[in-house]
Amino acid sequence: MLIATACLALLALALLAACSGSPSATDPGGTPSAGGEAASLSAVAYSHCMRSHGVPDFPDPASGGRIPKTSAQALGVSNSRFQAAQSACQQLLPSATSFQQQSQQCLQTGDCPQSLVQQILTADRRFAGCMRSHGVPNWPDPTIDSEGRPVFNLVPAGITHSQTHSPPISDKLAECGRVDPASVGLESN
Repeated sequence: MLIATACLALLALALLAACSGSPSATDPGGTPSAGGEAASLSAVAYSHCMRSHGVPDFPDPASGGRIPKTSAQALGVSNSRFQAAQSACQQLLPSATSFQQQSQQCLQTGDCPQSLVQQILTADRRFAGCMRSHGVPNWPDPTIDSEGRPVFNLVPAGITHSQTHSPPISDKLAECGRVDPASVGLESN
């Protein structure tokens, strides 16, 4: 179920990135900008720090300097060890400036300040209302997962991972993502 959760969260993030038109970390010529390079170097340092603080299998950042979404369970360490490493390495996280970037960072790392959680919940409630008004009446309101992240708990609502990839729902996800590109955090328990 954790893998399905991560896949759904990444689906939401990919959808939001595609729909929001947010700028990338490259200049018009396709080369990394100074801000993008700094974020990438910071993400590499964060990954190294996580490994040196007891999470030996923590992956390097993906292309573009994004820190991969992972969990203690997926990396074979205890939650307490994972959280201790996150706390020790938090200062190395690339700074997130936009609401969408901060939301992505929250989902990816579990570093979710309460004020950001409230902003995400507000955006996710608008997204849920959009989904319901566009023909998915059982789309749930967001909740908070065990790590303090805003999520949509879809399984109790009868929505499966495969349904979110099928045209009837994926089209609505895209449409509501355009209406509210800040919504993030699909969860499937």
